[in-house]
Amino acid sequence: MKLPAGINKSGSVVLGALCLLLVANLVAQYRDMQPGHSQARRVLAGGTPTRSEKTASPVPNDLAKYDPAVHLDALKKLLSRPLPDEDRNPFEFVGGAAPAPPPPQTMGRPIAPAAAPPPPPPPPPLKAVGYNDLPGGKREAMVTFNEDLQVVHEGDVIGTKYKVIKIDPTKVVVEDGETHHTLELPFQP
Repeated sequence: MKLPAGINKSGSVVLGALCLLLVANLVAQYRDMQPGHSQARRVLAGGTPTRSEKTASPVPNDLAKYDPAVHLDALKKLLSRPLPDEDRNPFEFVGGAAPAPPPPQTMGRPIAPAAAPPPPPPPPPLKAVGYNDLPGGKREAMVTFNEDLQVVHEGDVIGTKYKVIKIDPTKVVVEDGETHHTLELPFQP
């Protein structure tokens, strides 16, 4: 689509003028960021803040309450003070070990510590993995024994030690052949 020649020239002039205004605004903002051109000095010197200097939020300037001047004589006086004499290592514990509590006594004689109970037996190498309902109301279970998967039924012997007593939907009950204790193996999720 062709435009008349006059519109094209006037559009270029308008865009050029707009670019110049934007560059001038950018330079003015850059100058405000330079040291010595702070907004606080202009306000303190009696100048009125411009619209861009007004804050939109009601939060007061927390740094305005501090004196911006550096007092070098006070700093020199502070730095000239001797440091406290610290001979200890902050990474070493100063106190000794805590004293052992006295043994409890009954009627003037110390009580002998109770004998430690025997350690519990190790957990069985069995894990119930799942079960299946068979026709005729029978069930079979999938059990891992030493990381080997086995399909067992009620009455089967797992390895040489464990006998399957009962299979239900939540667990498999086995009997340890050596200790004759029953173990319940819940199905793993």
